[in-house]
Amino acid sequence: MQTIYYKTSSFIRHEGNLVDLAAYRQKLSAVSGDWAPAVQAPLPEPAPEERPALRLLEPGEAPRPPHRGRAARRRVRRLSLALDLCASLAVVVLTLSAAASFLLF
Repeated sequence: MQTIYYKTSSFIRHEGNLVDLAAYRQKLSAVSGDWAPAVQAPLPEPAPEERPALRLLEPGEAPRPPHRGRAARRRVRRLSLALDLCASLAVVVLTLSAAASFLLF
């Protein structure tokens, strides 16, 4: 595998994991001479009952934990106990089979 280095004057500045896509599109259209679509205004926020499960956070905004009902918490607890039981049984079966293979062979 070979690394190839290129010199360019059109770097995209980003902070952390965020990249300004509008600035990138403008630079790309200026360099290539192509037509670029105009940046649209943000869409109005939907009503609370229509809110999507995923949303973009504003810079500096802290994420809120999702609201879970009592039944959902009970389901998650049951699932975690079942998975824990399966993992424990797998360890016991593996230990017994290893001990049996050492003793029998």
